[in-house]
This record gives sequence, structure tokens and C-alpha cells, in this order.
Amino acid sequence: MPHVYSVPQGSVLGPHQFIFYMADLADEVQEHQVNMHTYADNTQLYKHCRHYDNAAAVTRLETCLNGVSHWMAANRLKLNAEKTELLWAGSRFSAEAQLGSKGQSVQFGAETVSASDHVRVLEVTFLSDLSLDKHIASVC
Repeated sequence: MPHVYSVPQGSVLGPHQFIFYMADLADEVQEHQVNMHTYADNTQLYKHCRHYDNAAAVTRLETCLNGVSHWMAANRLKLNAEKTELLWAGSRFSAEAQLGSKGQSVQFGAETVSASDHVRVLEVTFLSDLSLDKHIASVC
């Protein structure tokens, strides 16, 4: 039976089909004035804000995540809350970097994503002050 709603893994056209399949996701994210970066099937959403504007950024991210979750459900995909991470980041002198895991969490649907002191992006570990100290320690 042919797959009606999937991209065949290992095929030459698979990556191109996946890009076409996911193209509308960027439009969904852009509607919420949130930035997006993708690499293969990894997607990062991010929003720049000042320390005094964290609440507005959280609201915008929550609205965006709900929109993305609905878009994914309509396209027979699922947003994996267990793999979703939240990092309040900035220079080591900024208030955002000092927040770390004490930063405000984000909620979408019935899921809550708590802030973390570090996240992994494509196997590289970033701390909230954007240093690579933890990554370097794990590699060495």
C-alpha cells in the first residue's frame, strides 16, 4: 500500500519532498512574528526580547507553538513536547542569561516546557550565556 502522507526514508527525493511538505510551517511561524531556523527535521523557534519584555515574548511563543501544533496535526505530524526545550539566552552580563532554569516556562496545549540552563542544538550544547563550556567539557 503506498504511503499517502509520508516521505519515504532513504530515497533520493525524500529530502526535497520533506522541504515541500514543511514549507507552510514557515508561514505559520512568521504570522506570529517569531523567527525559525530548521535543519532537516529539527526546528528552532526563537524570539528576541529585552529583559523587561519577557512576558510578551512568552505570550507570543505560546501562541506560535499552539499554531504550530495545530498546523502539524492538520498535516498528520505531532509536535514532540518531550524533545521541546526552552532557553533564556544572552551575554553573560544580561538578565536573560542569569535566568537559566529559573526563567518563565512556556505552555502550549496541555504541555508545559520549563526553562533550562542549557540546550543541545545539532549535538552542540549551549549554556544560557551562549558559552560552549559544557560542550567542550563533554567532548574533552
